[in-house]
Amino acid sequence: MKFLAYAVTSATLTAATVSYAVHTRQQFYPIVVFLVTSKLSVMILGNFCLLLTLLLGQMTKAIFLGRLRDQEREVMFDRARYAITETCLALTIFHEELTIRVFTLFTALLFSKVFHWLGEVRLEHVQQADNVTNLQHFRLVALMTTLIGTDCLLLGGCAYFSLQRMPSVLILFGFEYAILAVAALATLAKHALHAADLRIEGTWQAKGSYSKLLDFVFEALRFVLFLLFFAIIFTYYGMPLHIVRELWVSYTNLRKCWDQYKRYHRLMVGLNDRFPDA
Repeated sequence: MKFLAYAVTSATLTAATVSYAVHTRQQFYPIVVFLVTSKLSVMILGNFCLLLTLLLGQMTKAIFLGRLRDQEREVMFDRARYAITETCLALTIFHEELTIRVFTLFTALLFSKVFHWLGEVRLEHVQQADNVTNLQHFRLVALMTTLIGTDCLLLGGCAYFSLQRMPSVLILFGFEYAILAVAALATLAKHALHAADLRIEGTWQAKGSYSKLLDFVFEALRFVLFLLFFAIIFTYYGMPLHIVRELWVSYTNLRKCWDQYKRYHRLMVGLNDRFPDA
């Protein structure tokens, strides 16, 4: 009910603003100039664009995920707070380039991140649940495939315009979409392992080793991307102190994944040697 009231109010204000501009300016060019220069109209139109983004999110959720569980909502809000803070800190490097376009890119990035997080949490639920329908599997695969395609498309666009116009804030968004593409690929690969294990009724003993190795490979890709991003920012903008923390966290996770894989592999080899007929 609150969202409906917000939607109606936003649409009404937007219609009133456009109607006022048409009535007072009467010609197309003066109307556009008024709408993009008046602070009040920019705020109203921006709010309406936010409403459209929320409606698109609701529609996407209904198509690919259905009803969200409480755990999924909790993860979404917790990660969103952290992501907003981290991205705002990263944008301070490009403080001279902050415009409405950057705010639009920021909103699109956050929109994409939300569905990546929901996909990861939904995969954990699918792996643990007993009664999962084929439709749920199909919707999850369709979501992750769509996200990968979108990430690659936006990454290509950011890379193209960055090369055309020299280093800019698009480097940050290109890096973010590259990280998201790697995360979506990891989620899709984990789902493929789970589906293969289901086909042989949970008797695939090598699944654990492949899962640990998969975690290591994708964490290594993340670390390489962080190194590349750090090198680019350091070359053109100076020392990015906030990225040092992210780089160290990525390195720590990489070592952790490798240690887990080695321990698990040694454990399985030892069990196979002691109980060859089990």
